[in-house]
Amino acid sequence: MLGGTVAAQNQMMMQQQGQQTQKSYSDEEVDLFADVVVKVVPVQQDAEKKMMKEIEEGGMKLDNFNQIARQMQQGQQPEGVEEADMKKFQSISQQLQAIQMETQQKMNEIISNAGISPALYQEMIAAYSTNPDVKKKVDEKLADQQQQ
Repeated sequence: MLGGTVAAQNQMMMQQQGQQTQKSYSDEEVDLFADVVVKVVPVQQDAEKKMMKEIEEGGMKLDNFNQIARQMQQGQQPEGVEEADMKKFQSISQQLQAIQMETQQKMNEIISNAGISPALYQEMIAAYSTNPDVKKKVDEKLADQQQQ
């Protein structure tokens, strides 16, 4: 229910906060977290659309861009990539970083304005993926909000 971008955050946070995800959270913390999620997810979705548009406008197909990005993240030199495509990739990557920074700032503002600490938000993102009790509580709260 939280979306692809949040899932990517989950993977990073799970490694850092594995032990903390089994703790329980108060109803108030769950309410605050759910309120933030409802506001953050559209910001993330908008950023994803902007990034896909940037890749396309930069003259690359999404699959090609992602393939190069994966190889570079794994410390590999991209194979079979022409110099012109590498230049496009680098240019697009800079634009994507700017979008990511802008998105992170918006998210941090939403989180701070909601009265939840960024650390607690990140901890609860990880807990949502690994702790069935937290997932159930958050999903119930989100379902309640959708009915209102």
